[in-house]
Amino acid sequence: MWEYSALRWIIENLQSPIVTEIMKIITLMGEGAGIFFLISIIMLFWKKTRKAAIVSIIALIFVSGFNNFVFKYLVARPRPFLHPELGGDALWLNNHVLAFGAESKFNDFLVPSSYAFASGHTLSAFLFGFIVAYYHKKAAVPVLVFSSIMAFTRLYFGFHYPTDVIAGIIWAFVASFALIATADRHEQDIVAWFKKKSSKKPKPVEEEV
Repeated sequence: MWEYSALRWIIENLQSPIVTEIMKIITLMGEGAGIFFLISIIMLFWKKTRKAAIVSIIALIFVSGFNNFVFKYLVARPRPFLHPELGGDALWLNNHVLAFGAESKFNDFLVPSSYAFASGHTLSAFLFGFIVAYYHKKAAVPVLVFSSIMAFTRLYFGFHYPTDVIAGIIWAFVASFALIATADRHEQDIVAWFKKKSSKKPKPVEEEV
């Protein structure tokens, strides 16, 4: 299985104590799409970024929510570290998941207990990334780089198969641009309706004699 081999190579060749600590922080920020909700809420305070913020929040609530609470359970794909039958030596995955430390309270919180497909961290990261990149071109590179690093953390710790991550990116791309198109279309309708209403002068009230 190529995905098993790819995960093994990543974990055995790219993990190091310093990188692991950095990856812990980044993957923690992605729990429940927390960092993306936080940034989106902050963006609401500026008119220039408000539209991207609103579309992002809608995407995170409905698309990510559907994935995490419905779709994952329909597919029911177990996590890589729960598959000892994959070649008979998947203990290396279990050992690397314990990189958080046997006594660490982060273990119960960060080591996922839900199903794997599709990667929720990846989906939320790229929903936010694609939406912000579309509305704010200058921010495209840093936001998409961060989204990519977030997705990679899930492979780095063996929490997801590569196809879980790939599916998250594809789903985010399709969903984000569908929401963008919908938001843009309805925004124009709302602006036109508002202009039409505001252009009508109210009739003067006749005084009773």
